[in-house]
Amino acid sequence: MSSHARFAELMSKMLDDAISDEEIFELHALVDVDPSLRSQLVDHLLLDTLLEENLGQEPLTALIDTIGDTTDLASAQTLVPVKEQTPVVSSTILGRRWSWRSGWLVLAASLLIVVSFFTMQGDREAFASASRVVQSAMRTHAAPIERIYVVEIKRGESNKAKFELPRDVRVATQGDRFWVQMRGYRDWAWGRNDQGAIWMTLGPRRAVVVNQDEIGIPLRYIGDLYTLNLETLLQGFLKYCRLEMSEGSADTTIIVATPRRQWTNRPLQRAIIEVDRETKAIRKLVIEREFDRASSVTTFTLVDSRLADESLYGPEGHLTDPYRIFSTETNASRRRELITNWFGPTSDQWMQIKETQSNE
Repeated sequence: MSSHARFAELMSKMLDDAISDEEIFELHALVDVDPSLRSQLVDHLLLDTLLEENLGQEPLTALIDTIGDTTDLASAQTLVPVKEQTPVVSSTILGRRWSWRSGWLVLAASLLIVVSFFTMQGDREAFASASRVVQSAMRTHAAPIERIYVVEIKRGESNKAKFELPRDVRVATQGDRFWVQMRGYRDWAWGRNDQGAIWMTLGPRRAVVVNQDEIGIPLRYIGDLYTLNLETLLQGFLKYCRLEMSEGSADTTIIVATPRRQWTNRPLQRAIIEVDRETKAIRKLVIEREFDRASSVTTFTLVDSRLADESLYGPEGHLTDPYRIFSTETNASRRRELITNWFGPTSDQWMQIKETQSNE
C-alpha cells in the first residue's frame, strides 16, 4: 500500500475516533517522511471542524503529536490557502452559500483553535495522564475480584417516575458483569444475562426472566440507573469523552468525563471517576444522566472487595432449593402476573406483552 493510501486510511480512522496509539505513531512517521501530507492533515481537520462544529480530543491529540512542534501561526496559515478553499467547502460539502468573509472567519477561528492546542502541551499531557488512569482502572477491575458499591440516586425536579426507589441498594461488579441487591418494601436481587434479558428474584424460591424486548419503561429505567458494566463504561469514557484531571485527596485521583457525542441509549451528561492511587480501583463513580423528561445523578461508592461467587451472577445463586425459574419460555402473562403479585400493582408496566403472546 502506498504511503498516500495509508495516510488516507489513517486519516479516516482518526476522524472517526477509531485510531489506535500505534496508528497515531504511524501517521506521525508518514508525515515526517512526506511533509506534503502535513498540509493535507490540517485541511482534513479544519474541514472536520466545519462539518461537526468542534474538534474531538483524539484528532487534536494526533494533530499535536504530528505537527505541534514545527507549526506556528504563520506556517499554519500558509498550509491552508483559505481564500481558495472556502468556496469549494461551502458549495460542495456544506451545501449552502457562504460569503468569502464568513468562510474566512470560520477557517481563521479553526486555525486559532489548532494553533492554541499546539502551544498547550500541558493540556495534552493532562489528557494522556487521565487516559492512563482510566486504563489502569480497567485492568484492575478485570481481575477476579468482586467489588461492592452502595448506590445513591438523586432525581431531578422534572422526574415523574412512579417507582419508589429502595433506600438500600448494592451493586456487585466484576469486569463487565454485575448483580444488584435491593432492599426496601421487598428484598430482591436482579441482573442481566448475556442476551440483555433481566432476571429478578421473587422471594427465596422463584425467579422471573424478562426478555430484552419485553422490558417495560419502568423496568428499563431501573436498569438504566443501576446497571454497572464497568468494562464497557470505562471503554466508552476513553473513546467518546473528554477526560480531565481534577484535584482529589492525597490518596485518590479524580477524572471528569464529559461526552463529545452520545454512544448509548442512556444519555450521559457527565461522569466523575474517583480512583484509588494505590490499588487503581474505582472508589466512587458519579454518573449524571438526562433521560426523556427526567434527570438523575447516580453515585456508586465502594464499600467492600472480595473473591467473586460466580453463582450470584445468575438467579440460581440467590434461590433456595427447591426453586423454580420462570424463563422466557413461560407464558408472558404468567410471568407478568408473578411480578405484580410480588411487587404490587405499581409494577404492572414492568413487562410488556406482545399481542401474539397475550392469548397464549
